[in-house]
Amino acid sequence: MTAAGVELARDPVAWLQAHGGWLFERELGACIVGSHALAIACRRAGIAAPTPRDLDLAWSLDVDEGRALLERRGVFVPTTDGSVQRGTLALKIDHQRLEVTAFRDARPRNPLAQRIADDAAARDMTVGALAVELATGVVHDPTGGLGHWQQRRIVPVGDPGERVREHPVRWLRYYRKAHEWSFELDRSVRRLRLPPHVLASVPREALGAELRAALLYCASPGRFFVDLHEIGVLAWLAPELDLQFDGRPAGPQRWHPEIAQSLHLVLALEWAAANSQHLDERDRLAVMVAVLCHDLGKGFTDAAELPGHPGHERLGVPHVHAFLRRFPGLLDRRGAALAQDVCALHVEIRGMHELRPGTLARLYDQHFRARDYPIEPFALAVAADSGGRLGLADAGRRVHEQVASDLRWLRRCCEAIDATALRTRCADLAAFRAALHEARARALGGGPPRAQKPDAKA
Repeated sequence: MTAAGVELARDPVAWLQAHGGWLFERELGACIVGSHALAIACRRAGIAAPTPRDLDLAWSLDVDEGRALLERRGVFVPTTDGSVQRGTLALKIDHQRLEVTAFRDARPRNPLAQRIADDAAARDMTVGALAVELATGVVHDPTGGLGHWQQRRIVPVGDPGERVREHPVRWLRYYRKAHEWSFELDRSVRRLRLPPHVLASVPREALGAELRAALLYCASPGRFFVDLHEIGVLAWLAPELDLQFDGRPAGPQRWHPEIAQSLHLVLALEWAAANSQHLDERDRLAVMVAVLCHDLGKGFTDAAELPGHPGHERLGVPHVHAFLRRFPGLLDRRGAALAQDVCALHVEIRGMHELRPGTLARLYDQHFRARDYPIEPFALAVAADSGGRLGLADAGRRVHEQVASDLRWLRRCCEAIDATALRTRCADLAAFRAALHEARARALGGGPPRAQKPDAKA
């Protein structure tokens, strides 16, 4: 985080006063809203506060008035057409991008306090419906969000069905926030009976953003997906993922004491979430998506083969492609390649000491040759499959260390081959490729050093 970001997170009011004092003019009616407003209210009340992320503002100006002011101040930055249609503009202050939204009310001549209350009444949940008035410092909490925060409850503002119909992505957000904070979700939300295709109007990028937030910020992302399965939403969002929660066995009990595939995935995601905190956000997200998708092939096992899932690794790769296509922007190209590699190799790679030198050389060439290959994220995602078994979390740590060590050995051996010199001795490209493969296989002939025997396979 930049120095400006640290200052903002510590005291957003002081930061705005220092870098955007003009926002405190009374006629603007500008307020801090959302998670920062809740955090400020919590600190003033002397209770534990959430960790806010983006700083969001609301004010009395409409879009045209707001844009004109931001341009005069030299802080206007473009945003999407969809945001503008919702009354949201973007600005940049002290190298930090903020968003400011016109109050969601129908009567602009009302007193400011009433406009703020009307704006709060149109928000999704009470804990997100607080506002801190910049000009006066007054905290507005017309829906009782601070009390619900203290009670550890996610409560919708008004009728949840109306809120979801206004912005269908809120349906996912209610569940995601409950899991992110380990709060109780209000029964009125759990009782919602809406057709899943109500989400069809939401851009796929926005749906992917909710999945991304669940994977990054929930201690148990799998439980979030269980909820989506139970309300019928996951089958519409990602049918290949929904099959992971339909009660099928994870594999033979000797390998999977947790028995159910759904529990295996929940435990694997919990293990990955707990053991990937040291990674940057890009790599951590890649690990979480890879673990989410690593067993997609099990959803397509022939019933006669159960409880085993022979060949599920390679069978799952096309379904990883399908899942990622549903949510453009969820992963970059590097992360998508990692997810596919983990799906294809999460069993085979744990037994590198059993593989022939030629097979190891082929694995290097097809998967691990890139100089910046993310070995640590790959090893963590593979290890989550081992750690995500009832009572076997320690196996995950052992597998992580061994897979990372084996891959570093593989790369050292293969990179030691002087490919340039070899190319000069070969008549054509085909001969060079064959000779390079042979040279690598010879270098790998001793096999990787083993600290212990590999863990469970299936």
